Amino acid sequence: MRHQKAVLTLVCLLLVSLMAGLIAGGGCGRGPADVAPGEEPQYGGALTIVPVLEPLGFDDAIRAHHLCPSLRLTNDIIWEGNWAKGYAGGYGSGETGWFLSGGYRLEHKGGGLAESVEWSEENDTVILKLHQGVHWHDKPPTNGRELTADDVAFSIERQYTLDTGYQKMTYPWVAESIEISAVDDYTVVIECRPEHLGDVLGALDFMTVFPRDAVEQFGDMNDWRNSIGTGPFILTDYVPGSSLTFVRNDNYWGKNPVGPGQDDQLPYLDEVKLLIVADESTRDAAFRTGAIDMLGCDWERAQEFLRMSELEHARYLSDMGLVISMRQDIEDSPFADVRVRQALALAMDNQKILDEYYGGEGALLTWPLSPVPEYAGAYVPLEELPAQVQELYGYDLEKAKQLLADAGYPDGFKATIVCHNTREHIDVLSMVKDMWAKVGVELSLDPKDYATYTSLQAKRTYDDMFFGSRSGAGGYYKARNFTGTAMYNTSHVDDPVLNQARDEMVAAYPDEARADAIHRELMPYLLEQAYAIPMPAAYSYRFWWPWVRNYSGEVCVGYYNWDNYAKYVWIDQELKESMGY
Repeated sequence: MRHQKAVLTLVCLLLVSLMAGLIAGGGCGRGPADVAPGEEPQYGGALTIVPVLEPLGFDDAIRAHHLCPSLRLTNDIIWEGNWAKGYAGGYGSGETGWFLSGGYRLEHKGGGLAESVEWSEENDTVILKLHQGVHWHDKPPTNGRELTADDVAFSIERQYTLDTGYQKMTYPWVAESIEISAVDDYTVVIECRPEHLGDVLGALDFMTVFPRDAVEQFGDMNDWRNSIGTGPFILTDYVPGSSLTFVRNDNYWGKNPVGPGQDDQLPYLDEVKLLIVADESTRDAAFRTGAIDMLGCDWERAQEFLRMSELEHARYLSDMGLVISMRQDIEDSPFADVRVRQALALAMDNQKILDEYYGGEGALLTWPLSPVPEYAGAYVPLEELPAQVQELYGYDLEKAKQLLADAGYPDGFKATIVCHNTREHIDVLSMVKDMWAKVGVELSLDPKDYATYTSLQAKRTYDDMFFGSRSGAGGYYKARNFTGTAMYNTSHVDDPVLNQARDEMVAAYPDEARADAIHRELMPYLLEQAYAIPMPAAYSYRFWWPWVRNYSGEVCVGYYNWDNYAKYVWIDQELKESMGY
């Protein structure tokens, strides 16, 4: 058996070295040495934050996981990130900053309901050994009973059998063959095809575990009033459009893994409050006055808070940059011609966008991976790519016009791009529109509300072009951004060279170093095809007041695990009071 903690020493040393180098060069805002160790943690106090979005559901087998962000406070997942591998208030190893949303390597995992995750040498069997002594919230019908392997197996089964289950929708080929069983009270066995191992392991880090008896009684868990989990907090109130309130689960099983609070029972906080504040200016004002404790924002909004010397902050590159995608599966589409795609890339002044819209700091090459330290082995820096690929990230109107003429579009053409109706999308696309007009391409923006926008992406039913984020870094070896029929292949790419590379990476997994090498070798060819046009990536920022302790800007401790850092942080209530808040 291969255990998830088994890591090649060479790979680990290389990763740490690369991360240190990228931090020193501005890849992230903080490194381990920047995080001053805190004092003995204190219990009590409340944390008030603004969620990624208002929950649109509370059962991720009914609504997709990204629509149910509050679940990470109430319900545990099977296999999440190892807090001690991050900065952990100055006491962690600093192997990752936990800044990414959709990624993390096997060597960074180690939390969650599974005490261990093992798989066979044939990669066709996964064995989950669960922690003992984990109890459900003391609410009917579970009434605080112990979690069992049957609950976990049942929760996994729902994801692969319900038509609304994210796993069945996203990985139907896995759902057709997977078998899940609870062999005793604390052991779950998953049998799968070897080529599906990566999909199965990835699912363990973001599917929610629910109590079987509660699901059978209620039908599903999508009503917030029925919220029951084994997580660190209990949902006690939800006012749609306003707030969610969570209180401490006094019977939580989790312990602090590192630092002066090592082996403390988690969480430290008495309460977490999620305020639903859609308007950016209102959100910023609330943070400025201490009404919320931390804030995530882009470069433009960050400038004000960088002038507030009392605030703490972290700066980092996201792994989910914005990309202009072009449908290539429609007959007679101009985007089916590589010359057109390259012309559009050459007609976009990336450096101007970076300088004028993102403050001059960030990265130009952000697709299919951003230059984040955790995945440096799979990424090729722009300056190391062949000259003809580097050229595509420059700016050459004359060559762009010539390529369009050669492709049969000497006067350009009209195109429409679907986007989200936010400032972040509309402002930068307006710059692109003006740039492309200089080569005769007339771009029309088609902004959509969030529900419509996400539905169009999920179904890939837009008519022309689409502007949105790509798959997170953790799925790089599945090549979801440029192969297959899943939602992140937004350009509808079907290239035999790319398909073969995807198959090779999937076959190599879980040997992540080998998969990295295949991906790195593929990048020159992939980028020269210009199947998608990535936007420059600016730094994202996290700000927090200094009374929030044991925190270094973490976003997700694991795969799309928003806000689950809350169980580790504590509030210095004396400091907060002394600052007048």
